[in-house]
Amino acid sequence: MPKRLKANQVSDVTQKLLKMQGGKCAVCGHPMTQRDRPVLDHDHTTGFVRGVLHNSCNGAEGKVRVKAMRGHTGISPEKYIVGLGKYLEKHQKPQTQLLHPSHLTADEKRIKRNKRAVTLRKRRKAAK
Repeated sequence: MPKRLKANQVSDVTQKLLKMQGGKCAVCGHPMTQRDRPVLDHDHTTGFVRGVLHNSCNGAEGKVRVKAMRGHTGISPEKYIVGLGKYLEKHQKPQTQLLHPSHLTADEKRIKRNKRAVTLRKRRKAAK
């Protein structure tokens, strides 16, 4: 029979699980930091504790899961997330030679930034 944790036990359980995980996030595998604190993750359907994640990884998992459930009936959130991972992995190397119209290269961004700075300097100079 499952044991329900009390609120005052969460910190100890988090530390115990984190030690079992080698001090690393169960999702990304990176060590915990002061900025990205450890949180005790649980399944929102069953309530079962799953592991310790970075606060940001826990938030990302929740957001992706919600998007999967809201927009994709007939596919489990787990299958959606696995499919998303496979898609992103496949496209680490471009599969087409086409660039999206809104994408700017690093040089295009630099030119745009410089043009904006020149315009701003001209306005300030004219205002004097």
